[in-house]
Amino acid sequence: MKTFTFKNLFLLVCCLFSFPVFSQEDFSVSKINSTLLTEANAVIRLDESYWEIISKGEAKQHNRLVVTILNEKGEERHSQLMVRYDKFTKITDISGNLYDATGKVIKRLKNADIEDYGYGAGGDDITDARVKTADFGRKSYAYPYTIEYSYDIRDRNMMFYPRWMVAQNSESSVEHCTYMVKMPAGFQFRYKGYNEAPAVVKSKDADGSDLYIWKIDNRPAVKTTDSYPLPLIESAMMILTAPSDFEIQDYQGSFTSWEDLSKFYYTLNAGRDLLPAATQAEIQELVKNAKSDREKILLVYKWMQGRSRYVSIQLGIGGWQTIDAATVANKGYGDCKALTNFTLAALRQVGIPCYAALIKAGEEVKIKPDFPSSQFNHVIACAIAEKDTIWLECTSQTTPANFMGTFTGGRPALLVMPKGGKLITTPDYRSHHNLRKSRADVKLEATGDGKIQVHTLYTGLQQESRTSILHNSSGEAQKKWIISHINLPSLDLERFELTEGKDEEPSVTEKLNLNVRNCATKTGTRLFVKTSLLSRPFEMPAITERNTDFYLPPSEYDFTDLDTIAYTIPPGYKPESLLPAVQVKSIFGSFETKTAFTGDQLLCSRKVVLNGGRYPAKDYTAWIEFLKKVRKADRAQVVFVANKE
Repeated sequence: MKTFTFKNLFLLVCCLFSFPVFSQEDFSVSKINSTLLTEANAVIRLDESYWEIISKGEAKQHNRLVVTILNEKGEERHSQLMVRYDKFTKITDISGNLYDATGKVIKRLKNADIEDYGYGAGGDDITDARVKTADFGRKSYAYPYTIEYSYDIRDRNMMFYPRWMVAQNSESSVEHCTYMVKMPAGFQFRYKGYNEAPAVVKSKDADGSDLYIWKIDNRPAVKTTDSYPLPLIESAMMILTAPSDFEIQDYQGSFTSWEDLSKFYYTLNAGRDLLPAATQAEIQELVKNAKSDREKILLVYKWMQGRSRYVSIQLGIGGWQTIDAATVANKGYGDCKALTNFTLAALRQVGIPCYAALIKAGEEVKIKPDFPSSQFNHVIACAIAEKDTIWLECTSQTTPANFMGTFTGGRPALLVMPKGGKLITTPDYRSHHNLRKSRADVKLEATGDGKIQVHTLYTGLQQESRTSILHNSSGEAQKKWIISHINLPSLDLERFELTEGKDEEPSVTEKLNLNVRNCATKTGTRLFVKTSLLSRPFEMPAITERNTDFYLPPSEYDFTDLDTIAYTIPPGYKPESLLPAVQVKSIFGSFETKTAFTGDQLLCSRKVVLNGGRYPAKDYTAWIEFLKKVRKADRAQVVFVANKE
């Protein structure tokens, strides 16, 4: 699944690259404060971003970066410059220097060191966006050395102002970092700082222009050992900026509120939902026997999926303005906004209230809802059936209606309406939605080897990966993927089957036949039998204490696992002892396991319910204790001894 790309996604860390000021500064390594070398792979000596707003329709951007590279990891992170441009953005200069440890220039950036290529990700991308990259090469110079990059841009797309962000948990220290915005006196400019960002300093330039300046000095590196880091948007020092009034091409808009942003997008795309008469007739025939609005929506959505495919189209203002519905009807393809517009046009033909919705797509990504601005990168459809809301991912030919999943679920979306829309939240997926229900029947041999038949149902977010390989991979690739996701050291996968559910809620059933060596451990006259043979393992984090909040990504930690294993024990063995039932409850969820032995069968059941999200540092000890108890219970084994009678 791909997204329609807004330009702000490609301003490629605006505080990292810079404009050409090759002065007599001393960039020798000896000048670096020793505190900035601790835990650092690189030291950002100077990071300047300068954004000059000339008018509502034009701006200039100047950036300069000077980084001392201390080792290979620092080189990997900072060695390359990337600058995007398109119809509205022109690169006017790129320059660079490379210095040795004493601060002496040993190489200057040449045209031969700069490459230019299209930004499209593949054959399904049609775009006028391009990227220039500059690189002095890697592993070519003795550490430490210093690189300096700078570039100038002229921008005529004022829908997007750059954001300034200094990433947390980075193994790069910062000596000096500055972000400056200049604009005509009295020009309306909007900004907001997050995550302990520095306060703005306001002043006047010599020509009377307004200046806004943010600075960070002497910020040490932080060793990245955190197993549960907060999302970047919640941890990085960040300044978001946005226009109040702006112009692009022949359009004018305002982003002072979400309603304003919605109105602009509506105006930009108004009148593009007209369908050919033949398509209108086809849609009417499609729903003529539908008994409810919900049924109409499902029929139209499935019809759209069957007659169209996704192609990313980013040409000029077409990066934000949709291709008209008639063209999509005739061509059979479009990007996310075009396919959404086409779907909405079809729904309106049969009387369904519906709207486009702007959203930030991607796993574990969100926007800042308290700062109206274009933070979106994707468009989906929202349809209303009676009192129900149905969300539609129009770029996928396989995603069921109303399933947003990790791509767009559980986050704000901006409805696009004629008189101004509003932010509403897409469906969320909690632990009870994300089910894994497994039954494994194991026939043990006296050697400890076993034959296993497994039947597993996956729902919610837990079915996404298997649905993806079911639709996008060959049988052999599916087999390799399944083997790589089985937590057993030595096995032979004899047979597998993946079946997609037919209900509205997506699900996948997986059936496996396995031959497993050392399924149980044989020691003398005893067999040691694992009670959690195929269960999800829990790893201990690298650090066991912390003083900052931690984050368990809901896409990974909101789930319910119900595992049952039925062992058929080989003749002549009896249990030496059984295990007591274990129950663990905490703010993070619950864990329980129990065993029972009847006849020749050992039955082991295990239930885990976890709740992801952000937790305060004071709860970290409880999380570690929870993990320890679960891991201890999972390592427990039932011992069988050979009957000597």
